[in-house]
Amino acid sequence: MRIVTMNTQGRLTVPAETRRALGIEGSAEFEIEVDEKSDALILRPAIVLRREDAWAYRPEHRALLAKARADSRLGRVSQLTESQLAKLGKKER
Repeated sequence: MRIVTMNTQGRLTVPAETRRALGIEGSAEFEIEVDEKSDALILRPAIVLRREDAWAYRPEHRALLAKARADSRLGRVSQLTESQLAKLGKKER
């Protein structure tokens, strides 16, 4: 265990060996959790996404990706030419 100091503005310095162990380089963002039972702060490295990119991480999209990966593993794939792909795009409109 290592002791760190919080300054008057509430800033903590994460020790270099801790950053290395977590693979954190440069500036980083963290999610913070207060565990009152243990009298602890828990910091987890976080990646913040722009709202317009969040759709890719919604459960329904992730399920579609999982299905596509399974289909690919089982050989259920097709190759399309650019013109075939363009025709598909026109049908959806």
